[in-house]
Amino acid sequence: QVEFEWVLHEEVHSVLKQLHVILVECAHRFPVPLYGNEGKKQDKFVLTAAPEQLKCIVTLTGDSITHADINFKVQRQQQQIQRTSITQDYPWKIQQVQDAANHLQQAINHIDNVDSAYHFKTSDEVLHILGNILGALQRGRTSLVVPRKKPIDELMKSRNMKALSPNLPEDLAISFYIQSHKLIFVAYQLTNFQGTMKFDSCQAECSVPWLNEVLVLFTVALQLCQQLKDKVGVAPPWRGRGAKTYIHFALRWAKTLRGPVSMT
Repeated sequence: QVEFEWVLHEEVHSVLKQLHVILVECAHRFPVPLYGNEGKKQDKFVLTAAPEQLKCIVTLTGDSITHADINFKVQRQQQQIQRTSITQDYPWKIQQVQDAANHLQQAINHIDNVDSAYHFKTSDEVLHILGNILGALQRGRTSLVVPRKKPIDELMKSRNMKALSPNLPEDLAISFYIQSHKLIFVAYQLTNFQGTMKFDSCQAECSVPWLNEVLVLFTVALQLCQQLKDKVGVAPPWRGRGAKTYIHFALRWAKTLRGPVSMT
């Protein structure tokens, strides 16, 4: 009983404090306004697919592509180069970034709503709060790891496609999305094969450093939260490392995964 009360009254608050530090650190790496972070971080990337099938020079500002020069080969009666661009007046919004940021904000809010002087009375109270935090973190991480790809017909009618300059022919489409720590660009060409519409695609990708770091911090926070959830019912006298130690090792790990991808 003494150990159980120690976990409820001391260790839960200690871990929540560590989680808060990790999640705020994660928030400060997002390129959109979030928990005191002004956002609007800007990066430039070059995405290519060999042999000279596709080249895209992208400026990523916050959660939108604010400029892009796009060139890709298409199969006509003879091979030709299709060119188009994204301009600052009509940016291409990547909704996944804002979705992940919103879920992260929810997770932080769940922690902020717990008074540091509050004495938990039952494990159910703790499990309810941890369940809310875990749910928000899992949704946030999933927003970045699992892209919501639009069907080709929906993509071709999208606002983003209509904003390209110049507009693409009706049998061509492009798409940008995030998958894990990568920004991915895909060019599609529709063909009518014996009365059936099919499409060929070509894609290029690049690693985005801040995405890599955000995903690592999401994962570290999920693990720490899950550890506490697993141990609340057992309530042993365990003590974890401090949040700064978690962040230090997580970001060292992120750097080992990162490649030379950005262009300054």
